Amino acid sequence: MKFKKLLWPTVVGLLPILIGLILYSKLPEKMPIHWGLDGEPDGYGTKWMGILFVPIFMAVMNLIVQFSLQIAPTKNVKLVNLMNWLLPILSLMVQSLILSESLGYHMPIGLMTMMIVGIIFILLGNVIPKTSQNNVAGFRFPTTRRNSDNWQKTNRLGGIMLVISGILLLIGGIISMWYPMVVILIFIVISVLIILVPLCYSIRLARK
Repeated sequence: MKFKKLLWPTVVGLLPILIGLILYSKLPEKMPIHWGLDGEPDGYGTKWMGILFVPIFMAVMNLIVQFSLQIAPTKNVKLVNLMNWLLPILSLMVQSLILSESLGYHMPIGLMTMMIVGIIFILLGNVIPKTSQNNVAGFRFPTTRRNSDNWQKTNRLGGIMLVISGILLLIGGIISMWYPMVVILIFIVISVLIILVPLCYSIRLARK
């Protein structure tokens, strides 16, 4: 594993810990760590948990992902670079929401979450179709892993579904500011788009 390549993403991912320590005296003893569909906090943790958990968890997950990509490499450089930065940036965004809420600055969590996930889906949708067979990223069904042509075609369709789902999330995030329950409908729709549609298509290809 190229540790130098992981250095800056890891620093970015852990940066919220430093910010949390700087703000330590201003943070409450109980910090929000989970939000309900109505956008209101419904789960709390200790101050130290609120500061440390998300950044450390994301950093460890990023190391696991990067190690997995080394074991099962893909020729898609764009995907590797995206995966290298995805979790650290997500850590920075999520922890910013936690710290803001803890300091009394109420953020539209539904909107922010759906916007973040929507952008991630759109980015993945643009790089996944160019990914060679691997055990980490892509639409890794038994049918796609057995056949390179099935992999290519299914991941091309899956990429389109990811982009469509990302756009739906961006639109749904805006609508959720007035109708929070739309979040449930959006996630049901995108679950069909990014799971059932590619899966059924891959099975159909395999049966030809």
